[in-house]
Amino acid sequence: MTTDRLTPTPPGEDPLSHIQWVATGRLDPNAWNPNRVHKAELRLLEKSLLVTGWIQPLLVNPDALIIDGFHRWRLAQDSKRVKERWGGRVPVAVLDLDRPQAMMQTIRINRAKGTHVAVSMSEIVRELIGEHGYDPQQIAAEIGATRDEVDLLAQDGVFAVKGIADWAYSPAWYPAENGKRVTT
Repeated sequence: MTTDRLTPTPPGEDPLSHIQWVATGRLDPNAWNPNRVHKAELRLLEKSLLVTGWIQPLLVNPDALIIDGFHRWRLAQDSKRVKERWGGRVPVAVLDLDRPQAMMQTIRINRAKGTHVAVSMSEIVRELIGEHGYDPQQIAAEIGATRDEVDLLAQDGVFAVKGIADWAYSPAWYPAENGKRVTT
């Protein structure tokens, strides 16, 4: 992780008023992003960037940890055309969030956008409870889940539980636990 901290958006101000252009190599991906983008959609995202330009900044914390925009960041590094057009730089809005707050922000954003992998969600919930001392009810409120969903995700080996298919949970969870292969 980078030691050169980014300047966060001043309290009470809109992050979009403080966009910074940052070299992609200065940013670090988070290890918890539950969202997956398939190759076809990644090509579509690349096309969108090249046709329309940057219409949405990446969200990062002051430690340059990516909260939202991993796939755009990845394209800015891997796509020759995207890299050349913006010189290996990406627009970022810096949110003054610590790791647990950043984790919950990632989940809120991804749940609002579409699907994510439930196994990754379980890892996040267990870290929030075990390492950061968050209460399951607080996690539920922060990520837009029910307490039952959080309790299920907090179980060690949650997807080895018999009858997992009988659990009702948000359709935003990608059904990777059903044995279908996830390809990105």
